[in-house]
Amino acid sequence: MNNLFIFVCFCFMWLMIFGVILYYVGLVNHRYIHHTLILGLVTIISGTLCWLFVGYSLSFFGNIQYSIFYSPLASSEIVSILIQLLFCLYSVIMIIGSVLERGNWKYIVLFVPLWIVFVYAPICFSLWGHGNWLGKMGVLDYSGGLVVHTTAGIGSLVLAITSPIRLKNSLIFKSQEMIAFVGMLFITLGWFGFNMAPSGKIGEEAIQVWLNTLISILGGSISWTFTQWILIKKVSIYSIMNGIIGGLVGSTCSVGYVSPAFSLLISVIVCTLCPIVIHIMHLSIANFDDAADSFGMNAVGGIAGSILTGVMAEKGDFFLQLFGTFLISIWSLSLSLLIHYLLKKIVNDCYSQCIK
Repeated sequence: MNNLFIFVCFCFMWLMIFGVILYYVGLVNHRYIHHTLILGLVTIISGTLCWLFVGYSLSFFGNIQYSIFYSPLASSEIVSILIQLLFCLYSVIMIIGSVLERGNWKYIVLFVPLWIVFVYAPICFSLWGHGNWLGKMGVLDYSGGLVVHTTAGIGSLVLAITSPIRLKNSLIFKSQEMIAFVGMLFITLGWFGFNMAPSGKIGEEAIQVWLNTLISILGGSISWTFTQWILIKKVSIYSIMNGIIGGLVGSTCSVGYVSPAFSLLISVIVCTLCPIVIHIMHLSIANFDDAADSFGMNAVGGIAGSILTGVMAEKGDFFLQLFGTFLISIWSLSLSLLIHYLLKKIVNDCYSQCIK
C-alpha cells in the first residue's frame, strides 16, 4: 500500500463527507439548515470516535486488539484505520439523510455507534475483514456497494419508516441550489478517492478504476435525467445531480472488476431503476418520508449494482452475488430495527421539535 496515494485519497474523501452535508443543506427547508449541520457534525464525531475505539478492530479482526487506544500500532495499520474510517462515515452520513429536519441529535449520537458495531462491522468483516467468509465464497464488493451503500440504504429505510412525516410547508421551500451543487462537487471529487483507494497504489488497476468512475458519472446523469423526464415530463438541476451520485453509487461494487463499457451499462441500468423506485414510493406510501431519498439512492443503487456485478464481472457469479446481497440486506434491516426500538425506550424523544 502506497501511503502517499492513500493520503491523497483520504483528503478527497474527507471533503466528500462534508460535501454530503452540504448536499443535504441544499435539499432542506432553509429554516432547518442549522439543524441539518448539527446532525451531520454529530454523526461524524460520534462515528469517528466509535471507529477509533472499536469499530475498525471489530470490522477487520473481529476483536478490539487493534483499537488505537489498546496498544501502539504500526504506521501501515494506522493508514488502514484512517482510510477505512471514511467508508464507515459515508455509511452513517447516508443514513441520517432519511431523517433530515426531524432527527434528534441525542438519538443520532447513540444510534450511530450502535449501528457501526452491530450492523456495519459484521458485514465489513464478512467481505473485507480477516474473516472474509462471504468474499471467500465469491461475493464481490470492490469499494462498498454492499458494505457501504446497501447497509446504509436499508438502515435509512428503517429510520424513514419509523419517523414522523415532515410538515407540508417544509416540503415546499427549498434552500439554495448552489449549496447542493457545491456539495455534489465535493462528493464527485471525493468519489475518485473512494473508488481508487482499494487499489492501494497508482497502477494499472487504479487508472482503470479512475476511468470507470468517470464513465459512471456520465452514464448515471444522462440516464436519471431522461428517466425523470419520462416519469414527470420535467427535469431540474437535482435530476442531474442525483444522476451523477446515483451512477457513482451503482459503480462501487463493480468498478474494479469490469470494463468501461460494462461500467456505462451498469450506471445506466441503476439510474433508470433508482428514479422509478423513488417515484413509486413518493406516490404510493403515504406514511413514508425519506427526506434525501437515501433508500432509493443507496439501497436500490447498491443492490442493483451488486447483482449486475455478478452478471458482468469476469469473476462474478450471479447466484452468489444475489445470496450475499440478500443476506446483507436482511442483517441490516433486522439489526437496524432492533437498535431503533431499543433506543426508542432509552431516548424519550427520538425526533426533533421541528415536526411537531
